[in-house]
Amino acid sequence: MGYMIGDTVQLKSGGPAMTVNNVDLDNYVYCDWFDEHGDRHSDKFKADLLMVATPEAAPNDPTPVASPSL
Repeated sequence: MGYMIGDTVQLKSGGPAMTVNNVDLDNYVYCDWFDEHGDRHSDKFKADLLMVATPEAAPNDPTPVASPSL
């Protein structure tokens, strides 16, 4: 499968949701993710080790903030 910058993926073996930041001609996918402490990590993976992230693994949508009433 061809991944594009901005796709949310995860390892087929499990793990955190990661955002694709680059794909090279050797079929490596470069990803960024945050751990449970908020620390950013980056690494590259062969494309065949990845899959599109499941909704459970993808980060939650931000909670909308209500506008204060005047």
